[in-house]
Amino acid sequence: MTIPGETSLSTSELLFLPLEAQAPAPPATSFYVANTRTVVRRVLHPDAFNSLYVEIRFPAGALEALNGTPLGPTDSVLVTVEPTAGAFGLTLRPSGLDFASGGAPTVTFSFAAYGDFSVADGSATYASRLEYAEALALWEDAGVERWDRVSGSGFTGSDAVSGRLSVPGTYRVAAPR
Repeated sequence: MTIPGETSLSTSELLFLPLEAQAPAPPATSFYVANTRTVVRRVLHPDAFNSLYVEIRFPAGALEALNGTPLGPTDSVLVTVEPTAGAFGLTLRPSGLDFASGGAPTVTFSFAAYGDFSVADGSATYASRLEYAEALALWEDAGVERWDRVSGSGFTGSDAVSGRLSVPGTYRVAAPR
């Protein structure tokens, strides 16, 4: 379900997807992204099955500048992915990193193991948990209790939400309330 024309909502207008209470918290991770090659990192729940929390993919040539200084084809940058406590989301740093046009990283959150869809129970908007899952998208923190929907993001049909990150910052998986 998509609300036509709604690309920016307040925190109170969104139903954020939480982790189930028993879900082991995925750890923060730092790694180098090199412009010379595609870099893929998977952040896993520290459970017996190493269940996927999020996969982040930087295409070759993704990095354009850091703090206004242009980056070359052989440069690399240390990035940090910090999962959102108790929910599906992340903060990507450093904040001064610019991505090349058409080279932004993509993220795919997997909620197959630990998605808590009970948040939609009793919702006037969603008749079922499946309907809520199908309405999920990626939302970027726009500041002061505002969230912008990431263009083109959404439910993949395989217990996941995927989207392209335009800038470093904070992102969450949610659906309009």
